[in-house]
Amino acid sequence: MTQEDINYILENKDFIKSHINEDPIKLLLKYSNDEGKKLLVEQIASRKKIRKKLPSWYQNLDLIFLPGLSLEQSSSEDTGTLKANLISGKHLLDITGGMGVDTFFLSQNFDKTTYVEKNPELYKTATHNLSALSKRIETVNADGIEILKKSAADVVYIDPFRRDSANQKMVSLADCEPNVLHLKPWLTQNGRVTYIKASPMLDIHTAINELKNVSEVWIISSRNECKEVVFKLQEQKDQPIEIRTFNISPNITERFNFTWNPEKRVDLSFSEPLNYLYEPNASVLKSGGQDFLSKKMTTNKLHPNSNFFTSSELISDFPGKSFKVEQVLTPFDKSLKKGRFNVISRNFPNKASEIEKKLKLLSDKENYVIATKTVGEKHIFITATLL
Repeated sequence: MTQEDINYILENKDFIKSHINEDPIKLLLKYSNDEGKKLLVEQIASRKKIRKKLPSWYQNLDLIFLPGLSLEQSSSEDTGTLKANLISGKHLLDITGGMGVDTFFLSQNFDKTTYVEKNPELYKTATHNLSALSKRIETVNADGIEILKKSAADVVYIDPFRRDSANQKMVSLADCEPNVLHLKPWLTQNGRVTYIKASPMLDIHTAINELKNVSEVWIISSRNECKEVVFKLQEQKDQPIEIRTFNISPNITERFNFTWNPEKRVDLSFSEPLNYLYEPNASVLKSGGQDFLSKKMTTNKLHPNSNFFTSSELISDFPGKSFKVEQVLTPFDKSLKKGRFNVISRNFPNKASEIEKKLKLLSDKENYVIATKTVGEKHIFITATLL
């Protein structure tokens, strides 16, 4: 995107505003012979993609967007805001700036912020946006690795690019660009703290062993969908690693922390379903800390291979779904046929979709059929109300 393109988009903000609710495909057909209008329609299409992800950026007509993967890999507003409340220092260096979403949100807790991006087009677009949003962010068009080696920044942020040359998603740290495993000598030198954002599919235990100097791991979900895993690196000596889980929802952010110890076994209690049933949120499950959570909350587990927990009294602050148990039935009980239930199937031979089809169930917001196995190795259906 040229500077002339940027100027044209800004001069025609009214067109974008007046057509923002229209179908971009229909608009492209309508203006197929007008290159300028096609550029504006591309902006409309890009804005639609970030409407829920970045609502404040969506509403800001002074910002421009490049189509493609930069939109897909960028952080969301809610995860950016969460991290901004957790990360602070004097000088932030973001060596993989991208769209600049994280750079902008994180910059609010720093005296100085440096954004680095080596892709010239992405750099130009992000520089315009960051300048429109904040006057305190320095932007540099360069190789972030070279800047890292020379910088005295006390905090570094890295969000490696997770696509290969064939545009396939990559998960392991070694396969991403840059390969952070090659940067370890510069990540914790002179008291520096580095935060590495990784794929939610990454194996946490493997990454901890590869990175070394990991002091914390953050697992961040939004509306119970795991979005990010962030590793905090700093010089330390034999300090335990803290696992911090977050599940962001409109009204509350569920949090649960525990100390990582792959050798430690949790002494759990088991029982048949009691009055209340719980399923930990996506971040807790991703962390592998569900048994630590059960111990802390004083719940019983239904089965060693199940992640359902139960209690006689309601635990109001359980980080996940909470249900009031109504009935415990044999699988596919005839009383359920053609009823209104959502289905959850865990540690059960049939998928939720198969159960729904066999029982001819209609969906419901509050009433559930939970198919699972008990500690007595018996398959059951639990009807329950979502609290």
